[in-house]
Amino acid sequence: MNTSTWKSQVMDLLRSISCNRCSNFSGTGIIFYRDLVNLPYLQLSAADERPNLTQADSFDIASTLSSVSIMRSPYHDGFHFIDIEHWQISHLSQYISPPIPQGADKQLHGTGARLMSAMLASLLHGIVCVGLVSKEGKIYLFHSGIDIAREN
Repeated sequence: MNTSTWKSQVMDLLRSISCNRCSNFSGTGIIFYRDLVNLPYLQLSAADERPNLTQADSFDIASTLSSVSIMRSPYHDGFHFIDIEHWQISHLSQYISPPIPQGADKQLHGTGARLMSAMLASLLHGIVCVGLVSKEGKIYLFHSGIDIAREN
């Protein structure tokens, strides 16, 4: 999948989540990946009942991510993972711990743990990009540490 194809598909998904968020939307973070081997992560939720993650089209993915990103959902925290090659949600509510590269304090700036985690995770081999939709609906899309959502 070339850059313009995945970027368009990812931005459409993030816009859909932003436009359809409800009043108790907590914000969401999404890791779009090809390989997770370089990203340390850990399941946050111990909930027994898990949403069906087999949906394949963007509407169902946006709907699922919007519904789990409300404050009363056990999955509202952390990052959700989408396998970009199969366009499928593979993980919900993951704590991520991307490594901090040497000199990051001079190169990378952002406010908030979710924003900085997204920026750092986007630097890792195997991670295509990391998207965020804030509680207020603002969209960020990090690729190689740069917010490319501003280009749209």
